[in-house]
Amino acid sequence: MAKFASLVLAMMAGLLACGQSQSAPDAFTVQFLCSSPEIYRIDYVASLDGKYLCTGGVANFEKVPLNHDPFVCDYFTQEALEGREKGVFTLELHLYDEKEDQEIAILEPVDLKARLGATEIILINGDKAGGFQVKAL
Repeated sequence: MAKFASLVLAMMAGLLACGQSQSAPDAFTVQFLCSSPEIYRIDYVASLDGKYLCTGGVANFEKVPLNHDPFVCDYFTQEALEGREKGVFTLELHLYDEKEDQEIAILEPVDLKARLGATEIILINGDKAGGFQVKAL
């Protein structure tokens, strides 16, 4: 069942990338696709070409699981990328449940190709019992 859900989310990601542009021309966009109903917030530590860049996070205003929202995105301008237009962008993700007071998982870092005007999609699936996985699509 988990493989089927991953396949469906990967197909959705492809359709989203083709059908609707979430990219901002003056920013690098990271879109988070979550298949797990247990994830309510994602915090991250970001680095660019191995150098610490910033910390941040994403959630939604409705305080519902992120799997209800395919448009959870964060944007990084050239200024946020410390004046650079591209590089290897690494995110270490910290996941939180509905209480948002304790991490439920810290995932392995995922590398993305940062480019102004581009969107990279991260797929997060799994659960507390079996563990969570992350991969760039």
